[in-house]
Amino acid sequence: MTRPRPALLITLIAGAAVLLLLGALGVGLMRGVGRPTEGRTDATLATAPQFRLTQFDGQTFDFAEQNKQPVFIYFWASWCVPCQAEAPIIESLWKEYRDRGVVFVGVNIWERPQDGREFAKQYRLSFPVVADETGSVYIEYGVQGLPTAFFVAAGGSVRTQFSGPLDEPTLRGLLDEIAPTGRS
Repeated sequence: MTRPRPALLITLIAGAAVLLLLGALGVGLMRGVGRPTEGRTDATLATAPQFRLTQFDGQTFDFAEQNKQPVFIYFWASWCVPCQAEAPIIESLWKEYRDRGVVFVGVNIWERPQDGREFAKQYRLSFPVVADETGSVYIEYGVQGLPTAFFVAAGGSVRTQFSGPLDEPTLRGLLDEIAPTGRS
C-alpha cells in the first residue's frame, strides 16, 4: 500500500475547506445575510415594549397612556444625516396625523440630550421628543441603526418596522396603515 504524498493531502484538505466555505456562504446568502437592512421589515416585536421617559419640555411621555391610539415611534440622533432630512417631513405629517388620532414620539439616542434639544429646536419639532439616556428603550426595541421607526397599532401591536431613511410618500403610507380611517 502506498502512502499519500504530502502535497496531495494538502490539496485535498484545502479543496474540502474551500467547498465548506462556499457551502456556508451559499447558506448565508439564502438566509439574507449581507442584504441591506434598510427599508420596511416585518416587525421583530409583536407588542411594543412599554417605556416612560422625560420629554425635552420636561413633561413625562408614558407609552402605556398613549398606546390606546396608534403610535409612530422614531429613533434618531442629531448627527444622523437622514434624520436631519426627515425632521421637516415628520413635523409636517405630525400636524396632519395628530388630528387623525396618531401619536408621534421621537426617541433621541446615542448622544448628549443637549445635542438632541438643540436639534429639536432647530427643526421646530412640536411632537413629543424624549431622550433615552440609559439606552434601555432602544435595546428593548432592538434598534441597530438610525433612523429606525416603529408603526404601532392602537393597543400596542407593532405593525411595521422601518430602518433607514423615510421619504414623505413612504411615511404617509405607513402612517395610513395604522391611522384610524377618515379625518376629524
